[in-house]
Amino acid sequence: MQSILLSILVIVILCVFYLDAFVPSERRGARSSTRSQQRFKINQDKNKNTVDLAGSSSSSSTNSSSRNIDNIILKHEDIVWKLRPSPETNRLKRIWIRMAANMIRLDCIVFRKEKPTVLCPKTDNKQVLLEAYIQDKNKKKNKLIKVGRFGFTTERGPRAPQIQDTVQDIYGISNQYIIGIAAIIYMYVEPKYRTKDIGKLALEVIGYIHAIQGCDFTVLVVDDNGSGKLIDWYTKHGYSKAPKIQNIMGSPDGVHGITMIAPSNSNIDQDCQIKWW
Repeated sequence: MQSILLSILVIVILCVFYLDAFVPSERRGARSSTRSQQRFKINQDKNKNTVDLAGSSSSSSTNSSSRNIDNIILKHEDIVWKLRPSPETNRLKRIWIRMAANMIRLDCIVFRKEKPTVLCPKTDNKQVLLEAYIQDKNKKKNKLIKVGRFGFTTERGPRAPQIQDTVQDIYGISNQYIIGIAAIIYMYVEPKYRTKDIGKLALEVIGYIHAIQGCDFTVLVVDDNGSGKLIDWYTKHGYSKAPKIQNIMGSPDGVHGITMIAPSNSNIDQDCQIKWW
């Protein structure tokens, strides 16, 4: 009887941790070349070829410990991604989230369960912080240095006709589907590492997290002071201009930049390490 009561108590505590500290995940992500089931297919804007909502990523067999990071373009195997509450989250909430994460990990270890791929901290502003770390070759082996940080939302925004029209115009998706989007708030990579594809890899990770959270598309506002270079960079990595959602993204007439959109990515390289604890 005592063991039954203890089991019930553990289940209740874990439920509280899952529901109060983390945002529920709506879908399960996939790694390597395995594809997870999609709600629909999309058409690319230019060639109108039908493709899956998210493309697969190839994995690398190279050992990151044997690679000289100074002389290479980085891959997921070179980076440790850490998912954190947004900087505005108060200290008590941070402690609660950390405790919940450790309890969930302990439960997985004790009962030999697979750890969740991603758990997004539940915050008041519905935003999280993704940090990118690499090994510091000048210090002891397990020392990590932060090379980038990226802020984004983790929950579907409200439905809007402008969003439905945008995905129909660009991707050929019928209005019968209720489209969910989430936004990238900012992206920052340390200047020393801006030629190593960290931004590209961050887009893949954020798109992957958005897909797991049930968000079909990722949106952002690009401000490059009119040079067009940053817009070209996002276009190269799968984003398209979305003028119909300028207003709802808080940038009417492009006053704060150009709004762009891309499908979320439900596949990720098997070497990608996302730590949510």
